[in-house]
Amino acid sequence: MAKQKSIQFLGLLSTALALEIIVAPGLLTKVQAQTASPNSAQSQRISTIARVTFDPPGDGKPDDTAGGASRSGGCLQAVTNIGGCIVPLMPETRDGLTTTERPTFFVYVADSAAKELFFSLRDESDNAVYQAKIPINGQTGIVSVQLPDEAPALEIGKTYQWAFIMVGDQGLRPDSPGVRGEVRRVELNPELKNELAQGKPLDRAELYGKNGIWFDTVASLAQARREQPNDSTLVANWQDLLKSVGLDAIAKEPLL
Repeated sequence: MAKQKSIQFLGLLSTALALEIIVAPGLLTKVQAQTASPNSAQSQRISTIARVTFDPPGDGKPDDTAGGASRSGGCLQAVTNIGGCIVPLMPETRDGLTTTERPTFFVYVADSAAKELFFSLRDESDNAVYQAKIPINGQTGIVSVQLPDEAPALEIGKTYQWAFIMVGDQGLRPDSPGVRGEVRRVELNPELKNELAQGKPLDRAELYGKNGIWFDTVASLAQARREQPNDSTLVANWQDLLKSVGLDAIAKEPLL
C-alpha cells in the first residue's frame, strides 16, 4: 500500500501531458497548525474526549514500502536529489478503505520547486476515473484532494489505483517523483452508520479509526481541524494518529 518511488508511469504521462483542467479554488484548504503543548487544564479535557486511533483491518500486516522509503516520513535521498520529497498519508497495512463515494486523499510534499502535482485515479481495468493538476507552488506541507461531484462515484467492493506525481519546470517525466496506492470502498453496517450520523467530526474520526477505515478517519479529523484550527486537542489527536502509523516526521507539518 502506498508504495513510494520514482514512478515509470508512461501510460499516465501520455494522458497527463494532454490534460488541461481548471482546479477549483476551494480544492486546497489552508489550515494553520497549532502545535503548542496543552496546559494542565487542556490535558484534563483531552483525557475525557474522543481519542482517535487506527485499528488496521484484517490481519493488519504491513505492506512493502517500495524502494525502502522510511516510515518515519522521510524520503529516499535519490528521490530528493531529482526534485522533491513526497509521502502519502497512509498506514503500513494492505488495505486503504473508505465508505464514501468520493473520498479525500492526503499527501505530504517538501523540498521541491514543483509548481503542481498530477493526481490520477484508475479503476480495476486501468481505466481513468479522474485526473487533475493541483497547484502547490513549491510549498511544504500536507495537500488534500477530494474527488469532486463531477467525478464518478466509487463502487462498493471495488479497488482503485491512485497516484500523485510531482510536476517540475520540464513537465512530467519518467523519473518524476511520485507515490501510488490503492483505495477500496466498503459498505457501513446500519448500526455504525447511525452512530456516525449523530457524531461530530472528531467522534466520526474515532469511529472510523476503530473500524479500520483509514481514508475517512483522516478526512474526518482534518475536517475537525479546519473547523477549529487552534484547538490543541485536535492537534494532539492528529499528531498521535500519524505517529501511530509511523509518520512521525510529518506529524507536525501544516495542512495546506
